[in-house]
Amino acid sequence: MRTSGFFLFLYILLGFGCFAEDDPVPPYVSPQGVISRVIEMGPEYGTHHYYDLETDSVVAIVDRNSWDIALGSSNLNRSVYLNHSKLMKVCDLGPVDFESAELPANPDWKIDASSGAEDSTAVGTWGEGTAGELASKNHVYILDLGFSTSGQVLGKIKLQVLGFQNGAYQIRFSEYPTGPIQILNVPIDVEYSFVYVKLAGAGTVVNVAPKQGDWDLVFTQYTTMVPNPDNGIPEAYSVNGTLLNPYNVEAFRAFAQGFEEFSIDDLPQFDLSSRWDVIGYDWKRYDFNTASYLINADNLYVVKNRLGNYFKIRFTGFVN
Repeated sequence: MRTSGFFLFLYILLGFGCFAEDDPVPPYVSPQGVISRVIEMGPEYGTHHYYDLETDSVVAIVDRNSWDIALGSSNLNRSVYLNHSKLMKVCDLGPVDFESAELPANPDWKIDASSGAEDSTAVGTWGEGTAGELASKNHVYILDLGFSTSGQVLGKIKLQVLGFQNGAYQIRFSEYPTGPIQILNVPIDVEYSFVYVKLAGAGTVVNVAPKQGDWDLVFTQYTTMVPNPDNGIPEAYSVNGTLLNPYNVEAFRAFAQGFEEFSIDDLPQFDLSSRWDVIGYDWKRYDFNTASYLINADNLYVVKNRLGNYFKIRFTGFVN
């Protein structure tokens, strides 16, 4: 059983950030004007931590097992996203009969791109029309719910998005291969980027991320494609890292720059990106010889937060 995982990071307003070290390594001492912060992920990396750079505070801690899918709640986004912490995947069966739908012998499983791109979700384009009213293509999806924090297989769900109108999604789902068929109306709230649903029982709309205007970063376990070290072929893998708030938050990597030396005058050299995973996980690497994580010494990220302020961030440890 894993012990708790800690992100250790620093930041300063330029705006810029960093994290603390673990015993027996002496704690990191921040230079003047630099904030040092520790984010404890908890046993088995079982939580999402939503962080506000403006106030140096975690504004919400959420159990990663509390939801299964997220539905776009902004005025334009009507995509369906998987819970990226559970190694979920989807097989699109096409426009088939819902009750009799079954997985083929060799399912074509897909995951969401960790970039958050709406055109790269596993469910894909489920409807036709405008953002205000979408008619379903009637595709049936089998969702593999992935794994719990303890490694338990969570089973599969059959899902169909029936449409979007009057400010609400309507979805149909059941356990796979058989189970009671449930219909759930899911109203959106434009103060949030997504509305989250737990596909258990009759289905539940749950609170997960805070309002989109209240946070900048989320520290979490998420799924991405990682090259297999034996053959170099990318595979879906669960990693621990940092994702951006999709609402007005952008960032870039500046690995070649020194943390202390980087200033606001250097900003024009770099292009900001709204990819959720522009910070991601690879500021660290696992050392099998020492059975510990090593931090890339020159890691440096600059974040433009949802209020337009700039912060520079450096990770100083990933321990326990």
